[in-house]
Parts: sequence; structure tokens; C-alpha cells
Amino acid sequence: DVGANTGQYSNGLRKAGYKGRIISFEPASQAYHELKIRALRDKNWQTFNLALGEANEFSSIHISRHSPSSSMLPMTSLHLDASPGSEYTIDEKIEVKTLDSIYDTLGISDENVFLKVDTQGYEKKVLNGALGSLSSIKGIQLELSASELYEGEEIYYSICRFIEERNFRLGRIIPGFTNKGTHEMLQFDALFFRK
Repeated sequence: DVGANTGQYSNGLRKAGYKGRIISFEPASQAYHELKIRALRDKNWQTFNLALGEANEFSSIHISRHSPSSSMLPMTSLHLDASPGSEYTIDEKIEVKTLDSIYDTLGISDENVFLKVDTQGYEKKVLNGALGSLSSIKGIQLELSASELYEGEEIYYSICRFIEERNFRLGRIIPGFTNKGTHEMLQFDALFFRK
């Protein structure tokens, strides 16, 4: 669960009946604090106060008034117009690791691994840092943008092509963030499974 925020996605998995192992990554300190408290009640849920990206480094994240909209990338006016109240308030220093650099330490090499990435425009950079790990992963869920909501993000068709070239096929699309004024869908989740 990459970009776990306060654990909403993983909590939904538990409510749906999933009892297996969950590993959550969240770099923002306040969101991570809430995530950690939630996960402490679950012996099969591990958390890391890290961002995943394409290099091992220290960076910063922009914290949004609407916590799930926090991102390592600048927010565009399109996002701000579609979601008033999501503006950034502060920046926070964070640690970034590649999935490839820590994958072997997670103890998941013999398991059915499903990767969920919801990193507000940073998805492609997470995937760039996971090129070696992707061959061990059975399924991927990515939040993708139909329009540029964060400066420099890659749009859905580019990432879909990237994933399909690595032997995954698109299995499902789940509608997401919509501009309430124009009814334009700006983000959706795409599920990919190994061919």
C-alpha cells in the first residue's frame, strides 16, 4: 500500500474480508501517525514512514489541507479549481526509497504480491524504482490522472503503456475524483494483472 495516507485503503481491505499481510508506506508525519495507530491493532499490518520513488534520497512533500491530496509534486490550478480547500499549507522533509532497494528485506518473495500505488501524480516515479520487483508482483492498482493535476505527472495512457509493456494487462477501471462543476472525471484507479 504505497501512499497509504491514514490507512483508508487497507482498512477497506480488512472490511472486505482480506486477512493477509499488508505493508503500508506513508511519508507525511501526521498521516503516518494516524496510520500507525490504526495498524497497531492488526498484527498482520506493517507500516513504514517512507515515500517510495525512483531514487534513495531525502526530499520534501507538500501537505494539503485535504490530507489525501498531499504530493511531492506541485498542484495545478485544475486540481485547485476542482477541489477547493485542497491547497498546500506546509512542506515536510521526508525520506524516499526505491521499492527495489528494500523489496528483499520485506520477506514477501514467496507470496502473491499485489502493489497499490496512490501517490498523487508520483506513480510513475514509484514504478521506475520498482523495475526489478515488478517481475515478482502479480497485480497492480494505480491511481491515474486523465488530466494533469500535479505538475510533471505522467498521464494515464503513458503509464498504461509502460505497465502493459512489462507483461501486465488492464483488468478493471474504477471511477475516481470528478470535477463536480463540469462532471469531468479527473482521476481513476486502474487494476492490472500479470498476463
